[in-house]
Amino acid sequence: MNDIFEVKSLVKTIALCVFTFGLYVIYRLFTLTNQVNGNVGKPISRLFVTSAILVHLISFFGLVIYFTANGSPELLIFSKLMHVVSSIFHVTWLIKIRNRINLATGVEKGSKFWLNPFLSSFLHVIYIQYKINQVLQVNTKQQVASNAI
Repeated sequence: MNDIFEVKSLVKTIALCVFTFGLYVIYRLFTLTNQVNGNVGKPISRLFVTSAILVHLISFFGLVIYFTANGSPELLIFSKLMHVVSSIFHVTWLIKIRNRINLATGVEKGSKFWLNPFLSSFLHVIYIQYKINQVLQVNTKQQVASNAI
């Protein structure tokens, strides 16, 4: 587990999610995908990841253009529709990552380290990072204890 993921500050994760208007979430999902893909039997498809990112960016920049350049109502409708599609991709991506992290860490349903589907879907990368930090802290304590023996 220590060779797949690293401990990251939750405060920094929250701040980056907020101050980048959600773009950090997409970046973090991308990095988590790359980290977990090499450690599971069924990796997340590059086509899926690329499509999810492109749809998100089209929606995001459509809204930015609409609000900064007094865009047309059609642009707003298009951006909102793209946001719906982006949200579907986003939730699907979160589920895929959650399932693969649970596989890579070897945790089972009921374990305190198991990624809850509800919390993973609503708290996104913040909750996922929190759980990764928990697992890594326990692993570090176990390594220190075994080295002391």
